[in-house]
Amino acid sequence: MLILVSFNLNVSMIGGQRDFPHRYVVHVKMQNKLPNMQQLGIECKDKHWDSGFKVVPAGQSWTFYFTTNIINTALFFCTFNWYDAGRDGGLCEQCTWDIHKDGPCRVTGNGAPKCYPWDPE
Repeated sequence: MLILVSFNLNVSMIGGQRDFPHRYVVHVKMQNKLPNMQQLGIECKDKHWDSGFKVVPAGQSWTFYFTTNIINTALFFCTFNWYDAGRDGGLCEQCTWDIHKDGPCRVTGNGAPKCYPWDPE
């Protein structure tokens, strides 16, 4: 059972290192702050590039770089996943999650729907 979280990264006029008139190099750093030494799976892509699946150990990060287009925009899609046996174990064989601004909600399996805040502390 994995949690899959997907988001779109749409960048417009972000300050960064100037590469070409009106274009910027943007650095995106994703840090694994999951509890209990959990690994974080990440994959990011745009129309022309795919990072491939990356596993980020607890407490570490993964970074990628890109250059905005001539009108200073870029569109990336990133997917994150992680497994928490204490939370997910035995509840569903195929868990489906809805992602909301307040946090993810498991919408299948025993006890569904079950929502969690992004920052439970």
